[in-house]
Amino acid sequence: MLRTARRLAVRTAVPALAVAIGTLLLGAAVAAAASPERIPFGNVTCAPGWPPPNPGRDTFLVQNRSDRSATVYLFRADSGRIIATIKRLKAGASRRLTAKLTPGPYAWGCDLRGYPEHVSEADKVVGHRQAGGTGPPVVPTNPQELLGPLVGYRQYAAAKIRTLVSQVAALRAAIAAGDIAASRSAWLTAHETWLEIGQDDGAYGAFGELGRKIDGTSAGLVGGVSNRRFTGFHKVEYDLWMREDLKTAATDAAQLATFIGRLSKLRMASVFPITKLALTNWTLRCHEVLEDALRDSLTGDDDYGSHTDLESVVADVSATRELLGLLAPLLRPRKPGLVGTAGRQLTRLDRVIASSGDDGVAIAALPRVTRERVDAATGAVLETLAPVPDLLRIGNT
Repeated sequence: MLRTARRLAVRTAVPALAVAIGTLLLGAAVAAAASPERIPFGNVTCAPGWPPPNPGRDTFLVQNRSDRSATVYLFRADSGRIIATIKRLKAGASRRLTAKLTPGPYAWGCDLRGYPEHVSEADKVVGHRQAGGTGPPVVPTNPQELLGPLVGYRQYAAAKIRTLVSQVAALRAAIAAGDIAASRSAWLTAHETWLEIGQDDGAYGAFGELGRKIDGTSAGLVGGVSNRRFTGFHKVEYDLWMREDLKTAATDAAQLATFIGRLSKLRMASVFPITKLALTNWTLRCHEVLEDALRDSLTGDDDYGSHTDLESVVADVSATRELLGLLAPLLRPRKPGLVGTAGRQLTRLDRVIASSGDDGVAIAALPRVTRERVDAATGAVLETLAPVPDLLRIGNT
């Protein structure tokens, strides 16, 4: 009798437990589905890569990852009308924002205390609900589509290298003449041409160890600037500005000329081959050129006395324009408005730097408002260009 009662209790408990577990799992699934879209922002970023939600009432979790309190608002990108606002969001804090959205373009504005106001890229809420709330699926690219842009870049890089050969020769001539002012000017001209290929190390390691020898820094080297492996542009920069030693500069410039000569003999088709991995790496550059500028130049980490980091960023803007122009035919159908927005932001960054009037001043010595304006303008471009690698993702072939 007791054994029968126990069996009956187990039979009754198992279905009840299954129902309870099912209810919990359903509740967790509903909670996960209802979790708000995260909208992070930092000192120079504002909702990078945010996906457009579905039309109707939507909730966002706004996350302040900066070190300042902030006012954040969601607005219509076509009319500028503010839809919803969060005020006095403290550094490190998060807060929910709920808004009713109708079809159309929207963007986020981030107003950090003590920083220039900056906004996110605009994105469109479509007229019907979609899974995930995103726009139309992105059509993967194939290697053949990227062939034309890459060939164009090969030609561009080869032309820059040919120019570089003559500019480094002019640098050596100025040093040999004993004219330190002319030597510094020639160094800057040649270094900007190098950067226009695509940031330090030459197209992100595409030139291998040769690229490091041409424009590597002393970071990580035992003995720092005295290490024999510290060579190239920054070594000559150190000679001309920090040591004012034309004799050593002549030796180091001759070595730099040798490296550039080797570079000029490389076949660009072998440096930038048509493989999935190489093409994928290359499409990253449209975003990473300025990302590295923000990390290296706008911190002064690669300054060896010339205080020309703002000029370096201008060269990086030029490289980014070239890459963006080459990829524009593929980007426009996948993300309408991105190319135009990025172009305007690059122009603004150029203007902000030009208006600073602080050539020859170390980044750390710039007025705080100048640094903030340049950082904010750079961050705005980076937000716009962040989706480029995903938009140009190569499909399985």
